Amino acid sequence: MKKFLLRYSIPLHIAVLAAAAFAVFANNYRHDYPLDCGHLLLENSYVRSLKFIPQYFLDGRTLTSLPANADYRPVLQATYAINYAISGYDTWSWHLTQILLHLACVLGLYFLCRRILQQFYPDAPPLERTTVPLVPALLFAVHPTTSGVVNYLSARSSLLVAAFLLPSIVLYMRPRHHDSLSTAPVAAAVLYALALFSKIEAIGALPVYLLYDVVQTARRRAGNPTAGSRGGFLRDIVATLKPATLKSLWIFLAITGIYLACYWRAMVGYHQSARHAADMTSAVYLFTQTTAWWHYVLTWFAPVNLVADNLVYPIFRSLFAPEVLLAIAGWVLVAGLIMWWYPRYAYLAFAVISALAIISPTSSVMPLAEMVNEHRPYLPLALLSLTWTIPASLFAFRVGRSHAVARVCAVTGLVVLLTAFFVLTFQRNRVFANEESYYGDIVKKAPSSRAYVNYGLTFMRRGQYQDALKYYRLALELAPNWHIIHINLGIVYQQLGNWEQARYHLDRAVQTEQYSAQALVYRGEYFLKRKDYAAALRDFEASIPLSREMFAIYRGIATASAGLGDWRKSVDYAALCRALDPQQTELQVSPISAPFWDRPDRYQAGISFYHEIDRLFPGRWWVAQNIGDLAGKLGDKALADQSFAEARRRKDAGK
Repeated sequence: MKKFLLRYSIPLHIAVLAAAAFAVFANNYRHDYPLDCGHLLLENSYVRSLKFIPQYFLDGRTLTSLPANADYRPVLQATYAINYAISGYDTWSWHLTQILLHLACVLGLYFLCRRILQQFYPDAPPLERTTVPLVPALLFAVHPTTSGVVNYLSARSSLLVAAFLLPSIVLYMRPRHHDSLSTAPVAAAVLYALALFSKIEAIGALPVYLLYDVVQTARRRAGNPTAGSRGGFLRDIVATLKPATLKSLWIFLAITGIYLACYWRAMVGYHQSARHAADMTSAVYLFTQTTAWWHYVLTWFAPVNLVADNLVYPIFRSLFAPEVLLAIAGWVLVAGLIMWWYPRYAYLAFAVISALAIISPTSSVMPLAEMVNEHRPYLPLALLSLTWTIPASLFAFRVGRSHAVARVCAVTGLVVLLTAFFVLTFQRNRVFANEESYYGDIVKKAPSSRAYVNYGLTFMRRGQYQDALKYYRLALELAPNWHIIHINLGIVYQQLGNWEQARYHLDRAVQTEQYSAQALVYRGEYFLKRKDYAAALRDFEASIPLSREMFAIYRGIATASAGLGDWRKSVDYAALCRALDPQQTELQVSPISAPFWDRPDRYQAGISFYHEIDRLFPGRWWVAQNIGDLAGKLGDKALADQSFAEARRRKDAGK
């Protein structure tokens, strides 16, 4: 039996890990599209065709319908486009992709652990070297902190980064001859490039590759009797920073340079300040993150009360805040332990520093909207877990060889822990079932302005406007200058018939919005409903430079122009709509042309409009029918009779 387990350990372990990953996420295939999925997927026309994939690499604004949220993640976008090509917005293929990516990460961690044991514990019994990697990988497969990443489609960027970087690191750790010119690990570099073009945080892997070379310097020194005992972490870093040693890294540096050039080219005009509060500085963000890193570590050991969108994490604005000082003291202690472990257990230093390096691009000095984020520590915690799962597993094996009771306790403890993680994850998956469950969980655990707004949206979509109003007012108390709240209040008050309050909040939204055109577009729609076409036209035209999703804007301009009697401009913008979405434009022609029926002096303009629409949508019976209706109102009986006859002919012909 022992020989069988050793011989077939890899396929058996892969089967176990795959079964665990698919089982723990078996209840998520029909989950909804919450939070950022709206502007990233549902409202983003660039997702809906594979033909846009080359454009993803050239323009970061194709990522989202909100310019303020633009970012450069072309590989991520390509996977979204592929999912849409497979199943449209039917969620099964999207969630299957999430689970497969998670499984790829689990297997990456498994093989990384195997590589560490092969290199740092070559004398360990074969059964230990082959079995121990299963422990951290299995814990990671079912850990509750992974639920938010796997369920939340917008967090796929973190999944992709981990799915590419983990095998990249494993490949980089393959034994190679440092005196060969062909040692550049090309396969590892290709995976690094894919990770980098999925999300910029992958740049944190550069120190990981360097750190592995530092560890190898220590191993070579330890294996060289003539080198003496002189060494240490800092000395090994200095010894590694030589051209002969660093030649394996040149390709990674070249890829990084190419990526940064592409990034800056694709993000011209983008405002980083749009991603965080105006009063958030780099220093304040770093002070807060020193505590957030410990928050992430604690969630591994106590993964309860997890929050998908936690905006209430405390912000620390002074280096001398007690919480910040305690966090710093803890990290100083970690640094001391690394120095102490390093001579004998270099892989522990490698795992700790790698985890901090990977998380640093999003948790250091570049402020983002959230102080803590459920999917941010996905890969870092996987790496960091090796610092306790490997030693604990080896210790359990060593004690278990001579103490049967200890062996039973170790196995029982692991099974109980895995069961607890599995149940917690399976339960947490249900939070992501739909918008109401998702936002309700956030409001319950971490009420914030954004949580209240999003929860209010679930009521507004069901027509429960008084309930929506309650949550929007709660949001307004916390963030009185957030344009999103004012937009939604404007919409609710319109539905309740309070046009004065609706106008007030839409004006406030326009005043407070800085980086996108949402407020202008919604106020333009308000003016259309009030038949103030000149004001609507001004808002829609002003929104053009601020938006990437142009269909609603072009439709608004076409409608406002119709209201002003300018049929030529109305047709021109209807044609622009048709170029973006012919099917949707055909459905919108009637609302666009509605103002032509309002006043007799617009009837002739409406007839001219529909004559041109007949060129855009040739042979449609409803075009001739509308010309006949307008001609009848105008008193042109001959044109009306001719048009109605043509409409009947086209209708009979099935057009």
